[in-house]
Amino acid sequence: MFMSALWDTVFSLNDRYENAEVFLIDNHIPALRFGHADKPVVFAGGFGAAEWQSGVLLLQFFEHLLFDADHGKSMAGIAVRKAFKKRSVVIIPTVCPPKMAVEEPLHIEDLSPLAKYLSFHPAGMLVCLNGADGAIYAPASNELLPFESETVEKILCACSNLPAGEKSRLVGARFCAWASQKALLPSFVISPASLEASAIAHTYRALEETFAVAALL
Repeated sequence: MFMSALWDTVFSLNDRYENAEVFLIDNHIPALRFGHADKPVVFAGGFGAAEWQSGVLLLQFFEHLLFDADHGKSMAGIAVRKAFKKRSVVIIPTVCPPKMAVEEPLHIEDLSPLAKYLSFHPAGMLVCLNGADGAIYAPASNELLPFESETVEKILCACSNLPAGEKSRLVGARFCAWASQKALLPSFVISPASLEASAIAHTYRALEETFAVAALL
């Protein structure tokens, strides 16, 4: 039922906004793109069958981006239409579509389609929504990652009212560690304190600020 509604939403956005482009990752994972600049900011959610809220949130965020761009509006103080002349965004609402009615443990190996996509389509930044730990996770800095990584982490913490977490067993956090090491990609996990409306609102605010930072860098 969820996947059917997700597909309907994805194609609805594609039909309603001429700047939205739908495509498939590994022939079965739906994704949306806005803008054609190199190295897009990639937002990913849906790390497991039970995490449908993150996919809904990302699609809502993407629709707001498209609407603001069409109507010349700003998001987090950034003119969206102007920003997309040099930036692009990819939204992956569910990186692990549920294959069975019963939820199964998710392993990092299950994210191979996303890893393959990032290997062949270099991104500028990866932001994952995963879990409900109440923290922001970012891989340890290294000399090959741009210095802006620490700045983005601080902004995410300030806007979401979440602390910076040191370690996490979340599959999204482990994947971000892989992305930072193998793809040299600044990567972050937003893990809301809960799935209640107030926590989701802070998460949405963090998404807007992430877009604003990405548009400026």
